[in-house]
Amino acid sequence: MNIETITNLFFIFLLIVGVISFFVGVGFMRIFKNYKTGFLALFGLSFLLNVILFEWYQSALLEIAIGTIPIVFTHLFAIVLYFIYLIISWFVLRRINKQNLLTNSG
Repeated sequence: MNIETITNLFFIFLLIVGVISFFVGVGFMRIFKNYKTGFLALFGLSFLLNVILFEWYQSALLEIAIGTIPIVFTHLFAIVLYFIYLIISWFVLRRINKQNLLTNSG
């Protein structure tokens, strides 16, 4: 594999981690009826999976080429995307929770 393939796989796996974590967060939110609990579950799972993914990416890239600049840029970009993902997830979970509370109470 080359560097571009590994980087593309990294971002595909990052997307998969985001989707899985979001649905786990929604599940916890519906079980406990609190969007903060859902967000904490989302944050915990996504953080753990991202750490594992970062380790995989770094080891896979170092097997092919010895270069830290692509690793640093990719990690920085992924971290920025992660913070954007967390902010969006917070508001989406809050909105879903409010809609569930309105439909269940009426």
